[in-house]
Amino acid sequence: MWSEKKTEYGFNLVENEGGKTLGYCPDSGVKLIEKDGFAFKDLAKTGELLPYEDWRLSPEERADDLAKRLSIEQVAGLMCFSAHQFKFDREVNDDQKAFLNQHLRSVLNSAGMGGIPDEIQIAWANNMQKYVEGKDFGIPCYFASDPRNGQGVSDWPGNLGLAATFDPELAWESAKCQSRELRDLGIACFLAPQVDISSEPRWFRNSGTFGEDPALSRDMVRAFCDGLQSTYDENGNDLGWGKDSMTAMAKHWTGEGASEGGREAHLEGGKYAVYPNNNFEALMIPFVDGAFDLKGKTKSAAAIMSSYTAAFSDDGSLGEPVGSGFSEYKIKKLLRERYGYTGVVCTDWMVLNEGKAEGKRSCGWGQGVIEDPNTTPGERAFMAIMVGVDQMGGCSNPQVLMDAYAWGCEKVGKEKMDEAFATSAQRLLQGYFMTGMFDNPYLMEKEALADVDSADKQAEALKAQIKAVVMIKNENGAIRPREGRMKVYMPAIYEAPHKEMDHVRGVVLSDAKVSYPISLDMAKEYFDVITDRVDGANVERLSLEELKGIDMILIPAKEPGNSFPQDGRNEDHEFVPLTRQYRPYVADGPFVRKVSVAGDRLPDGTKENRSYFGRKALTTNEEQLDQILEMAEKAKKLGVPSVVAMFTGRPMCFYEFEPAVDAIMVTFSMPSNYGGGTASSEALVAIAAGKAEPTGLLPMQMPKDMDDVERQAEDTPRDMECYTDSVGNKYDFAFGMNYQGVIKDERVSKYSAVPLTKPANMGV
Repeated sequence: MWSEKKTEYGFNLVENEGGKTLGYCPDSGVKLIEKDGFAFKDLAKTGELLPYEDWRLSPEERADDLAKRLSIEQVAGLMCFSAHQFKFDREVNDDQKAFLNQHLRSVLNSAGMGGIPDEIQIAWANNMQKYVEGKDFGIPCYFASDPRNGQGVSDWPGNLGLAATFDPELAWESAKCQSRELRDLGIACFLAPQVDISSEPRWFRNSGTFGEDPALSRDMVRAFCDGLQSTYDENGNDLGWGKDSMTAMAKHWTGEGASEGGREAHLEGGKYAVYPNNNFEALMIPFVDGAFDLKGKTKSAAAIMSSYTAAFSDDGSLGEPVGSGFSEYKIKKLLRERYGYTGVVCTDWMVLNEGKAEGKRSCGWGQGVIEDPNTTPGERAFMAIMVGVDQMGGCSNPQVLMDAYAWGCEKVGKEKMDEAFATSAQRLLQGYFMTGMFDNPYLMEKEALADVDSADKQAEALKAQIKAVVMIKNENGAIRPREGRMKVYMPAIYEAPHKEMDHVRGVVLSDAKVSYPISLDMAKEYFDVITDRVDGANVERLSLEELKGIDMILIPAKEPGNSFPQDGRNEDHEFVPLTRQYRPYVADGPFVRKVSVAGDRLPDGTKENRSYFGRKALTTNEEQLDQILEMAEKAKKLGVPSVVAMFTGRPMCFYEFEPAVDAIMVTFSMPSNYGGGTASSEALVAIAAGKAEPTGLLPMQMPKDMDDVERQAEDTPRDMECYTDSVGNKYDFAFGMNYQGVIKDERVSKYSAVPLTKPANMGV
């Protein structure tokens, strides 16, 4: 009833007729056990079939059995999630051997950001699995990845781009495809989707959300998790957990989008989330009504990542103002007790403040004991464990968890710590069993490589990117169906030197640079393209005489930038506004708070004032506006349309240039030279060339001006007045245009209702 064959990759495959396919490396010392006519792996090397080795049992039963067999040291390793792995080759390096030897198994593969070829990642994954198979009851490596659209995998729209389609079915298709590709790389855990609602237009991480509407976000999250977690047969039937499944780690509980002033909690300036309109529960809707209530057979997102932010409330109603991973209110009382969540809870990365004394970045917020430099990483880990956290993100040193265990034994007793560690072990191990990693963690390298980023997946991803483009202006048929080829002038983007924050080096001065977010080579597949004369960082624009005979000026543009968008402070550590316009902005308008909502408690008992009233924003690319206006003027003189192709991840002010141009297309997916792929650029070109009709809708409001931004509240979706353009169209949520004009279809009517303020699921 079973057969075995060697592969060319150093492991054997075992086919059980009517059962699971097993993969193991004979060199590891693991052998097979036969029982009832089936083969099983003797991972514990006992010669007997133990319950956790029996693939016929449920993931819960197997996890229960193995958790009871592990030592505290082994559980401590499971409770660590490694720091980003950027640099690796085919073989396991010494640093990786060090943490694997300390029983760590959750490993964050960040090769997409590091540019490591897929074939290297696949071979490395196999060698990592071979290294650990003979250790620790055969617990395999559990590889994870952040979203990596277009980075070695097919270039689907990011979450905000998917939201612009207003199509949950497409989110499901996207996740299903991404799951298949990431499993081809050996990855079984996705640090996604980002479930936060982008209720604050200045927030740095809006681009990773599904927009600012709770209902749309809920539906997109639910569909994405279903596509990611379920395995489907050839007929599309949901089989539940299986070999194509990934565990979704929905983030960031309870939602980080309500960041005060738009500052982001990777840095201290953005550590507080604020709720001026008491909309805390509204921002949980995509979690509790979406991620926790899937339509598919896996039922709920398998894991949750906590947020960095501390929820601020003057009356203490939102608990102690500490980062979510340390919050008894958010984790223990809300997530575990009120909502009965039994999946894994992992902190976001680097909250234990390891290495802070050496100047490394840390994100463990909570005035007092959490931020106290005398508090050790082990003590912080203990605090997180006590509120219901299972795993420490970015912690590659299991000794920290052993320190937490020892500290806890002193504080609450050995029995309670043993129980906490055992509970976390059981939760963590279920993910390994649900995704089939214990049965076969190995990759058929050539087959896997051929499947990743294959031509058919690229084609589907491009179709989705086209659906994600939003056309918000189109005067005089500037964008229309066209036959034949146009001659198009596509200017380069020039970026002047400016200050920016580097996590490692601190404040640095970036060099001037010239870029083409739309590849010239790719654009030439659609147009006859001419462009500027470029020499290093110097650009010489083409003259009107040189531009005679063109049919269009296509103007790639990058959203307004801020020097320190995460921290929201200048070099003197003064708070400054984050702007959504290009021209200089001074925060002295009628809606700018003179006293901040949140702030640390000062030694004299008063509250710190984090207001930026009267200060000037640190803009980085005002010259982008000049370039748009210059090109619009040239187009007018030449009698050809000016079309702006805008790359943005946040709401922005269009009033500065909209009246001057004929058409505006917006994509919320970043191009390759800004950390994304190439399909978003091609989607813009295809639409500009008249080869595809735009159908996207704005997943977030576009502000009238910066006064509109200052007027809105961080915790309240869709509360801006919005910009009305020169032809009378309002750039509101769910606005978009096609060839016929403003889109008014079922998507618009379904999601344009008044935003939800309370979850349907209110818990226990």
